[in-house]
Amino acid sequence: MNVTQNKIDDLNTVISITISPEDYKPKVEKSLIDYRKKVSMPGFRKGKVPMGVIKKQYEGSLTFEEINKVLNENLSNYIKENKLSVLGQPLPISDNNLDVNANEMTFKFEVGLAPEFKVDLSKANVPYYKIESTEKEIDDTVAKMQTQFGELVDTDKIEEGGNFAGKVEEIDSEGNPVDGGINVSVTFIVDDLKDKKTFLKKKVNDVIEIQAQDLFNDVHQLQHFFGLSHDEAHHFNAKLKIIIEKTSTRTKAELNQELFDKVYGKDKVKSVEELRNKIKEEIENYYKKESDTKFMNECVEWLFSNISFDLPSEFLIKYIKSNSKEPLSDEEASTEYEKSEKALRYQLIEGKILSDNNVNIQYPDLIEFTRNQMKQQFAMYGYTDIPDSELDKYVANAMKNEEHVRQSSGSLIQQELFKIFDTQVKKNEKVVSIEEFDKILKKESNKSK
Repeated sequence: MNVTQNKIDDLNTVISITISPEDYKPKVEKSLIDYRKKVSMPGFRKGKVPMGVIKKQYEGSLTFEEINKVLNENLSNYIKENKLSVLGQPLPISDNNLDVNANEMTFKFEVGLAPEFKVDLSKANVPYYKIESTEKEIDDTVAKMQTQFGELVDTDKIEEGGNFAGKVEEIDSEGNPVDGGINVSVTFIVDDLKDKKTFLKKKVNDVIEIQAQDLFNDVHQLQHFFGLSHDEAHHFNAKLKIIIEKTSTRTKAELNQELFDKVYGKDKVKSVEELRNKIKEEIENYYKKESDTKFMNECVEWLFSNISFDLPSEFLIKYIKSNSKEPLSDEEASTEYEKSEKALRYQLIEGKILSDNNVNIQYPDLIEFTRNQMKQQFAMYGYTDIPDSELDKYVANAMKNEEHVRQSSGSLIQQELFKIFDTQVKKNEKVVSIEEFDKILKKESNKSK
């Protein structure tokens, strides 16, 4: 057995494996003996088929199988021992010949290597948009609190300043429900609606059809009520059918200690000023998620703009072609490579950053991540005292789901990356309102189109 490497350049190498019959023949002989014990053939008792018959029928396929095992094992060991960072999988070079009667056979494999590069995050300087709440947002939130904790009074129609409950369905151009579309019941506050006139004076069982972007004054409420992401909320404009189910209004509660205690707990807030400061903090904490997401995206763009390296593109095109379920021409394989190249580059950069910072996601990390997710989900529904034994059962069931494990691993990696960016990347902080922030996102979205 002899394994050698012929390095073509920094990104391409050829590994040659020379084997002789003694590397695989003993294993073939053992397999033939095992086959003889198990094989049943007409005219022979089980285990008594002549070895000559067994060899004639099975020796060729077993020899091919054992040679492949020897090659794969030694190829894998060589790559591991020499710490080769391989892209894709080694591809056998087409001039490989299988002659089992030869004293030696040499098999060659083309290998694509990952490039070597550095990532110095200390050189990065990216914008961080800190979103501040406005006095109007605080005023509106205070008013909603007063309304929320005011006395509920039923009405026979939707009134100015009132509420109504409605079933919301996403429909197509012909008015039919969209399969898998929005289908929820929502309690609306009239003052939140963009076009109140469309709803005022409507009664129970009345039906209103409206485009999603025309529903609320604040497009972010689409995100809240329909479970959309921030980006989806800005682009979601399906046709919605709203069936009025109940109409009511609330008298406004007074701004006093009783209201403060109902909202935040006994004596947690003791004045209107403290209330407004608390609301400001909550709004800005909510917006921080949007700021952090934007910051992550800015960091990724900086990486793409400033970290460059070559890839073994010819090898990767061959690899795509050889692994395609459907036959691909060279041109089609090149097109597929172009589609996946950016993702591959980011995967390599991401791996380098994690490696440089000694981040290694282990199974116990995923269990702890899942446990925290479960706690947050239960807390959303008011269950804050789930026994550990019960929580363990939920976590164990979740970890049996491969898709959950994959998604959790991805989410955990993103969390770790954010921590790295947050501490190592210089932030050029810009204070903006949510309206200004949305304009920035919209402008960038239009530019990308």
